[in-house]
Amino acid sequence: MEKTILMTFSGKASIFRLLTIIAIIVSEYKSIEAETQVPSANMAAVQVSQQCHINATIEVSVQMDTDVVLCCLHCSPKEFVMITWTIFPGDETSCIIAYKKDKNITKETNCSGTRITWESEPERNFSLHIEPVTIHHEGYYQCDLVTPDRNFRSLYHLSVLVPPPVVNLSEEENGTVVCKAAAGKPAAQISWVPKGDCFTVKETHDNRTVTVKSTCTRNSFNASNVTCFISHLTGNRTLYLNHEILSFRTSGAFTMIIWIVKFSLLGGILSLFFWANYDIRCSVC
Repeated sequence: MEKTILMTFSGKASIFRLLTIIAIIVSEYKSIEAETQVPSANMAAVQVSQQCHINATIEVSVQMDTDVVLCCLHCSPKEFVMITWTIFPGDETSCIIAYKKDKNITKETNCSGTRITWESEPERNFSLHIEPVTIHHEGYYQCDLVTPDRNFRSLYHLSVLVPPPVVNLSEEENGTVVCKAAAGKPAAQISWVPKGDCFTVKETHDNRTVTVKSTCTRNSFNASNVTCFISHLTGNRTLYLNHEILSFRTSGAFTMIIWIVKFSLLGGILSLFFWANYDIRCSVC
């Protein structure tokens, strides 16, 4: 009986110790969890601050005739005083779009006809909308956000890509083959297969587009088929030229000219012979 009682008491003591250990572990876990939650919140604040504080210029490239939205900040402060977008185009007067919260007014300076507007209500969305993008929209876009605590700034450099509207491959009468990509931005790159004796000329226009023309000697290609590759950031083009067919056409035209000359000479000789006989007959008469 005593032995049974001792074993029961010993079992209860073990269970009590186990429960005590579990309670201590749970208490320590909650303490650790509470401590780790504070650094987590601080870390999130640091990340938001880094996202809001942009020091570098962000490069943005868009194709002409498309829409673009520029975000002022990746975060949205609850309180702000004023937001200002300043646009510095490459060859035009700077444009300023601003919104002042306390008076709920917007103001634009030198922005008429630029097709640059707020994406939506500026008190809720600081983004700028350009629709559609033209080559004149290229430049720097600076957003300044004033808050009660501090000021934030983001800066974009917008580059406008223009696909070459005209591309062609032709064989000239002077014995050259010409591949051309007109008025692209940036300048297109031209390469040949097979390689030949070629030179490339670039012409920059007033609107900053570039026409590229590559000229090759026709006889420098050791193949009947010639391929011109036009590479551009907006897309690539491939043009083909059957050198043999064009050469055959050229030689055929040259042969025709030779036959025309021969017939002309023959006609001239016959005419002289006729008039000579006519003079002899007249002298005999």
